Amino acid sequence: MAATLTEPTVLAVAKDTLYPDLDKGPDHYAVTETQFTKPTWGGWEIPDDLRRRLAPYNTIRLADGEPDLLGVGMPALEVLNADAATTPVAVIEAKGHNTDPSAADVRTGINQAHGHLSEVNIGYVAAPIQSISDQARALARDVNVGVIGVESPYDATLIEPARVTGVGDFSTTIDAIRFQATTHRLTEGSFPVNHPKNYLGYALALAADGDTADIYSEHVINSVSGGRRGAILLGLVDNQPGGETLTHLGAEVVRFARTQHGTVAAALDKFASWKGRSTRFTTLAPRWAQLARSVAIQYEPTQLIIEALERLHQRGINPATIDAVVREASRINQPLTVEVFFTQSKREDVLTADGEINESVLTDPTVYKSGIHFQFKYHLRHIGLLTHGGTDDKDAVLTNKWASFVFS
Repeated sequence: MAATLTEPTVLAVAKDTLYPDLDKGPDHYAVTETQFTKPTWGGWEIPDDLRRRLAPYNTIRLADGEPDLLGVGMPALEVLNADAATTPVAVIEAKGHNTDPSAADVRTGINQAHGHLSEVNIGYVAAPIQSISDQARALARDVNVGVIGVESPYDATLIEPARVTGVGDFSTTIDAIRFQATTHRLTEGSFPVNHPKNYLGYALALAADGDTADIYSEHVINSVSGGRRGAILLGLVDNQPGGETLTHLGAEVVRFARTQHGTVAAALDKFASWKGRSTRFTTLAPRWAQLARSVAIQYEPTQLIIEALERLHQRGINPATIDAVVREASRINQPLTVEVFFTQSKREDVLTADGEINESVLTDPTVYKSGIHFQFKYHLRHIGLLTHGGTDDKDAVLTNKWASFVFS
């Protein structure tokens, strides 16, 4: 009998059912555990199209084991007590069978999903619909676990809704995935800005009288979308359904502008005089660069990179190369390192099925996001955190120097 509802297939269907609009929905993101990067599953060869449905991958290690998938954002299906969390974290435990869909071990999946509820908000078990008994449904209801009945390689039905539960502190893994959920649409590929004035200027344009886009393009740069993305990413602007507003940090930028220049309009005129200038921001506008540095240091990737460089410096490695930075960053926070440095299309190469970094591929420049070794690195140089700018030449990525002024 041909394998149809294997565990990887069941997981892909459940993912597509719970998160059908991952590429469109803000604050939604999902990653699959690295065990599903294996070429075969119980002797069954996992098709390439199924791998693409399951991607991206990351190591998911929680206190009670490794769930098959970790998702952030409200699922598309009915959820009980949904008002208790605006951006819940969910796990899926998939159970399938290579030859007999009715033989899937649903009870074990329910218990596994329930075991993760001390760290996440929602737990699901997904299994072939013919394997889900009334007893299994009753058990799932008792422990607040949702049940997804998979009917075919592309169709599923919600059998039992999950209930949102409260959790304590999130683990390092979950924090990394939550971070990526809020940023992946802004950073996948290129980082939106390479000069700090571009995101600082967006906060000023938003605070000014008049049309934000017109003011921004006149005084800062023409790429309004890039500046906007940078301001959201670095926590200066909050993008809500009712419109954009300044965060507390964004309001601090406006206050600083008024202190330095008297009015927001005068500050924007100063920004206009910097258009097209390639001078390092620490030289061009030292006080503004200091402010930009205080903004950037609150961004988790900045913290990760600086801590990795500090550790390397303590071992006498200064300057470092990107592969050395990644190795050290992985020791600090591997899930976040994967989200920050590696393109989604290359994660199957970077991560082993056991969830470790395959260090042999770190010398392949194509595994790295261009945004991290080009735009973001230039940004950190402009604010005085790195000594060298970035490169968009893949042939130069592995020799481009990484060092911090802090430790030089």
